[in-house]
Amino acid sequence: MKRIVIILLLFIMGLSLFQVDINGNDNIKLIAEEYQLELYKARVLEIKDTLIFEDESGKVTTVQIAKIEIMNKEYKGMISEIRNTLIGDPNYDIELRKGTNISVRATKDNENNISFYIMNYERTNSINSLVTIFVIFVLLIAGWKGFKALLALVITIILILYILIPFLLKGYNPILLSVIICALSTLITFIITTGFNKKSIAAIIGTIGGLIVGGVIAYLYGSITKITGLSSADATALLYLPNNVDFDFRGLLFAGIIIGALGACMDVAISISSSLTEIQKENPSISLNKLLRSGLNIGKDIMGTMINTLVLAYTGGALPILLIFTGFQKTYSEIINLDSIVTEIVRAIAGSIGLLFTIPFTILAFGVLSKIKKNNERCNNEMV
Repeated sequence: MKRIVIILLLFIMGLSLFQVDINGNDNIKLIAEEYQLELYKARVLEIKDTLIFEDESGKVTTVQIAKIEIMNKEYKGMISEIRNTLIGDPNYDIELRKGTNISVRATKDNENNISFYIMNYERTNSINSLVTIFVIFVLLIAGWKGFKALLALVITIILILYILIPFLLKGYNPILLSVIICALSTLITFIITTGFNKKSIAAIIGTIGGLIVGGVIAYLYGSITKITGLSSADATALLYLPNNVDFDFRGLLFAGIIIGALGACMDVAISISSSLTEIQKENPSISLNKLLRSGLNIGKDIMGTMINTLVLAYTGGALPILLIFTGFQKTYSEIINLDSIVTEIVRAIAGSIGLLFTIPFTILAFGVLSKIKKNNERCNNEMV
């Protein structure tokens, strides 16, 4: 088992070292250099002035003039003055106060005078501290198993960042890529966390089987309902990427559904497989039929809460949309025919169906593996 884990780790490390060129050329690099999109961390030292303007329509615009200090890179310690415009839209406004941490962009004019423009709040330190707290709690509570879980998580992130996304940006099939990445993530996660044994093999088979069924349902009903995959602003923004990739937006949506359901399917599969392993360990003489019936009962108990969790997660993502259309008193027919609503419905139900099929796939895989092991033991005893 250790050899398998080492080989898998070396494989992932190799893929990350020989990362795919996401553009096939230097388009993005050249654009970044052209517009000098270099970001710096900065802290607001003081708000020197606040100007308020009102146009003929009564719209109010506020301009903050702030003194900032650059906190990193070649301009560290440099004091500069910036103008920050507030238009009254919380989605875009970045309100400055003394001590606010921000990220700024540096630009130079023809005379090499440096100016800074505010881009966003600087959240790096906060996120880093949150991740650190998470890692500490995992290690304190779960110990060595927690460390293995974190290792599996890191490898999954590497798979996404260094394989999935670069290949998607090259225009490869998103559904096929997502299935491959999910299969690799499932295989590596279970081998690292539970070892290469009957329990993990059954969970791997159950997870991959459930994901494939969920993906097929998503593809089928995505085609029937003619969803575009462009219901979100983030998806639409892909149209403006400078690398001239003709994205399959519906394929990206289906890939997102498969990846989104991965965690829940893995959770269900390992819960059932672990439970059956413990039952068999405590009662080695239990018949295969009774064992499988026990697994089905366990799966039914898990199913209710996990489907509820999955549907609620997707509903939470669509909550603002639901509030908007409910607030405008739209009818059921108007709401149900909207691309954004249909997308979330297909996402939730396809993921839930995949979750459902994970249960019998895991139980059947465990049963087959148990029978094979029992037959092998019987053959060995007869040979002795």
